[in-house]
Amino acid sequence: MSQKEIDAASAGADETPTPTSAKASSGPKTGSRKPATIGSSIVIHGDVTGEEDLIVDGAIEGTVNFKDNNLVVSENGRVTANISARIIRVDGQVKGELYGSEQVVISPTGNVTGDIRAPRVVLEDGCTFKGSVDMDTEKATNSDRATTPRLRPATARPVRPGRETPETGSLRN
Repeated sequence: MSQKEIDAASAGADETPTPTSAKASSGPKTGSRKPATIGSSIVIHGDVTGEEDLIVDGAIEGTVNFKDNNLVVSENGRVTANISARIIRVDGQVKGELYGSEQVVISPTGNVTGDIRAPRVVLEDGCTFKGSVDMDTEKATNSDRATTPRLRPATARPVRPGRETPETGSLRN
């Protein structure tokens, strides 16, 4: 089968789906479907959302929401936005918060300035990262704080070297 026949067959299949069948089949199709690409000469100011995987080779300023899909910021990509996606891979430059419902990966060429929140975070050797990492899920954080007792020492504080008595909470001159 030639490339023209493959393209024609996929174009015919993409033209006819109904809104209900498109949403129902969007999950399984994302793995077999080619991801969308924002080219290197494209600059987007505003909100970017979608129902398919995305590769950013250009620039985005605003917000990026692909909560059920994957997002890749390529080496040439520049994103100044809060990003929400299932799996986020950064090979380029990102300034903003990253929320990955499954995973966030920063490759050796990646440069991230902002906070990361995901159950799994990979900072590969050589990457540049400035921010904080939160690997707790919301449900676990709320339930852990309510049920986990705070640990307190059972005995007095240890004696610091050079002191003869244990320290107390008061200040001494």
